[in-house]
Amino acid sequence: MATSGTHTFSLDTAEIIQEAYERVGFDVKSGYDLVTARRSLNLILTKWVNEGVNLFTITSHIINLTKDSTTTTVAAGQFLDILDASVRDTNSNPVSDVNCERISLSEYLNYPTKTTKGKPVQFAVERNSQFKAAGSNTHTIYLWPVPDQTYYQLNTWAIRYPQDVTDAYTENPDIPRRYLPALISALAVELANKNPAKVDGARRAELKAMYEQEWQYAKEEDRERASFYIRPKIRGY
Repeated sequence: MATSGTHTFSLDTAEIIQEAYERVGFDVKSGYDLVTARRSLNLILTKWVNEGVNLFTITSHIINLTKDSTTTTVAAGQFLDILDASVRDTNSNPVSDVNCERISLSEYLNYPTKTTKGKPVQFAVERNSQFKAAGSNTHTIYLWPVPDQTYYQLNTWAIRYPQDVTDAYTENPDIPRRYLPALISALAVELANKNPAKVDGARRAELKAMYEQEWQYAKEEDRERASFYIRPKIRGY
């Protein structure tokens, strides 16, 4: 049996839009058809971030900490949140990481002395997108204790937003190949809902059911495969 020997299949933005329109039942006929479909693609990718943690959106992000500063920041336009973190001592040999526990803003607020200095062991995230004078928005990360050295780094697993779908329609969307069926189905649903005069309610329901199944398949596959054990904690009496 002859096979291609390659594993490079992908679809660019134009092909995804064309496939979605074909599922709905009509062709792309104007430039606005591309514009509205591209806008829907960006909204779908944003909605997926709100659906929960997708493994492809988790990335390693290192933040250099400033001595005597109670806070650091992360770009809110690029990152949704910080999942986990450790503090890295770049002055040690070898370089070492120490776990940094995330606490709530309420817990941080109740600390009586927020200026205690040392190696940070706890952090809290304010996700209110604080805007700078230059116009960029950031999430604020509160550190405790306050860094007492210049060589500490916050080594994080951050949840990032997928990159934008731009008007360069030959680009690929910022998703793994395994998510392509769900993305096309989601776009077909959005396009059908935007054209109720052309797509009847029964067909819109079919497209929605198809999307929900494709999304379920993608989410079930997108999982951590490391072994997970639960052991009871037995106390002596």
